[in-house]
Amino acid sequence: MTRLSKSQLSILETLKTAGGPMPASALADSDADPAAIEGDLKALAQTGFITRKAKSVRITEIGLAALEPAPKPAAKPEPKCIESQPKTKKARLIALLSAKGGVTVPALAETLGWLPHTTRAALTGLKKDGMTITRLPPEDGSRTSRYTLESANESA
Repeated sequence: MTRLSKSQLSILETLKTAGGPMPASALADSDADPAAIEGDLKALAQTGFITRKAKSVRITEIGLAALEPAPKPAAKPEPKCIESQPKTKKARLIALLSAKGGVTVPALAETLGWLPHTTRAALTGLKKDGMTITRLPPEDGSRTSRYTLESANESA
């Protein structure tokens, strides 16, 4: 996302209010910095926020979208029973790997909210901690291997 200066935002607001093409010279009446208007117009045109034809200026759909506030991320639903869930990331991973039938890396990544390479690195970390992770063949119709936790090293 391009970060806009106050002067550029003022230009875009003025063009949005105009609702159509307007002479570039009329922007001197806006709240934009008069000394920076020409440079701001060039920058806005290069990023696609405005179009310039002869001496008129028009805001584009991209420019209108830049004025809209960013959408807030959707809140994650609260787990039903917080006390029964493991507290640490490592404990959550171990609990998932203890499931009967094993679990795939994509399923682990989605459940934990991690990227696949982070999930594989965490599996490697468990192996380094002395845990035995067994790779199971894919289920019928799948090409993704499953993993399960065999046992933990007593000395770890």
